[in-house]
Amino acid sequence: MLLTTQHSYYLFSLLSKPLLQGTHQNLRSIEERGRERNVRERERESAMASRFWRWYADREFYKWEKTVLWDMIEPYRRPRSFAPLISIYVAAFYTGVVGAAVTEQLYKEKYWEEHPGEAVPLMRPKFYWGPWRVMNGEVPPSK
Repeated sequence: MLLTTQHSYYLFSLLSKPLLQGTHQNLRSIEERGRERNVRERERESAMASRFWRWYADREFYKWEKTVLWDMIEPYRRPRSFAPLISIYVAAFYTGVVGAAVTEQLYKEKYWEEHPGEAVPLMRPKFYWGPWRVMNGEVPPSK
């Protein structure tokens, strides 16, 4: 014969009555409170999840709505200016120019320390490894 949960509760209550008076009821109430707490936690979690999905749906809908609105207005807007882009390009170019000048000056100073009084040969390009020729001057020795 298989014992079900009800049978085990009944046997437990019979065996424990004289020793543990009322403990069985306390155990049941603790289990029920635990179940109620789990139900409340699940409800809270599901409420949080549904709130999240509501937020996500609103966000997607209004994003679509804004896209439609801006698509209607787009032909009437003035064209964007290229001034910020051009100023960034100019700043980057001159940053490179200054960096190259500093690098070349450091190269010359290092060469003069090692070979005082000699003419400094042209510096090899740092980030170009392809073929190149020098129009006026000597080709620097390859390393």
